Amino acid sequence: MRSAFRPNARRAFSLIEVVVAIGIFAVGMVAVVALFAPVARSVAGSSDAEAAATVAERLRDDLTRRATVAGSFAPVVALFKNSTANGSHEVTTADNAASAATDPRRDARLLFASRDGAKIGTYTDTVWATPGSNQINDAEKYFEITLIRLDALSPNTAEADATSPTLAYTARIRWPAFVPDNAPANPRRALPAGFNATAAVVFDRSKLQTFHVSGSITR
Repeated sequence: MRSAFRPNARRAFSLIEVVVAIGIFAVGMVAVVALFAPVARSVAGSSDAEAAATVAERLRDDLTRRATVAGSFAPVVALFKNSTANGSHEVTTADNAASAATDPRRDARLLFASRDGAKIGTYTDTVWATPGSNQINDAEKYFEITLIRLDALSPNTAEADATSPTLAYTARIRWPAFVPDNAPANPRRALPAGFNATAAVVFDRSKLQTFHVSGSITR
């Protein structure tokens, strides 16, 4: 007689085994998804660095245009941050993040650039005006540009500025300069990155990305 018992028959998964398998799969998927965040940040950082390099090239063209229109280096020299008599530097003073006086919106010597570099200008430059109105829009100001005089190549003297055929500088490009702010009370639509009016550090620039590039313009 054939036995009704079949020891070699395939046994189905129990409910506990299915639950455990789903749990393991879920943990694995969470781990995989978690890898995407740093990869995405890395890709975004690389893209921004390339954009900053493009801005550096367009900055040189913009500075050359300013000097050509004026017939001198004066408009460019007026934007420089320089060493001070006491051995410090104006860049260090301007980066005192605990002081509200370092608000980038008040610094007439800072330049800003759109992400594609098509627009470069000071904070109040009309290049940032919304088409059809005189309202300045801060949301497009992605890069903050600080021009630092290279004293070794371009001494900080009126004679050198008047006679030297070349003006050398270092550009510190930081981003993001401004972050979107959709508050109805803010018509400029953005605020300086890291700005917190009630914090001990009013302007926390520690999370800004930075790119330094040296350049020069000729008469």
